[in-house]
Amino acid sequence: MDVELTVLGCAGSHPSAGRLCSGYLVRAGGTSVLLDAGNGSTANLQRLMALRDLDAVMISHRHVDHCIDLVGAFYALRFDPDFQWRLPLYAADEVHEMLTGLMSTDSAMGFDEVFDHTRVGDGDAVRIGPLRVRFGHSVHATPAVSMRVEVGATTLVYSGDTAGGEDLVRIARDADLFLCEATWAGDAADYPPGVHLTAREAAKVATEAGVGRLVLTHIAGGTDRDRVLQEASEVFDGPVELAEDLAVYRLG
Repeated sequence: MDVELTVLGCAGSHPSAGRLCSGYLVRAGGTSVLLDAGNGSTANLQRLMALRDLDAVMISHRHVDHCIDLVGAFYALRFDPDFQWRLPLYAADEVHEMLTGLMSTDSAMGFDEVFDHTRVGDGDAVRIGPLRVRFGHSVHATPAVSMRVEVGATTLVYSGDTAGGEDLVRIARDADLFLCEATWAGDAADYPPGVHLTAREAAKVATEAGVGRLVLTHIAGGTDRDRVLQEASEVFDGPVELAEDLAVYRLG
């Protein structure tokens, strides 16, 4: 069965010219799942489909560049007369509290009227239609998960925000496509530890995991994208690409 990945936003930390924040649409066998919902990403989603037609949403962590569009999605769905159910939301620790906290100051309506929330962490797995999604621990500044999406023999792995480590190598093992953050270029020692990956670090994880294809995303607005591509290509021997908004990848 074919798997289609559409990049809805690939900017790191904040939107930049022509690039919105993290959001990725995965579709297979008539099922549509949204991975992360950063600033503006659901605007690109609605170029492709209605919010009401999503089968599930999965959020890697509570930083706004990965989840804030769910506040706007709440209003869009709450007042959509054709939306008659609660949308399954699988999210890392602290995501639900952050989003419901924003709603409590703004509206008498409850976030859970629209979203059916399940907290997920390392080792948890869910099945949505033909998609089996397994969550892994991510090293980051707040509780975070990576995601391994399997459809038959086809595997897509999304790192979320991460500083790497053995947990990421394990969950990315033998993935057909590894969608990995590469926030920075240059020497890792020049940046805060335990937060993000450089291009070389992302490529090293891809190499150790033996992935087939590496797509780099979440590149910070001030980072030289050409340098990111060059540095990653010096470490990873397979195909390396930079994610762009509305780029489509087909697997299987």
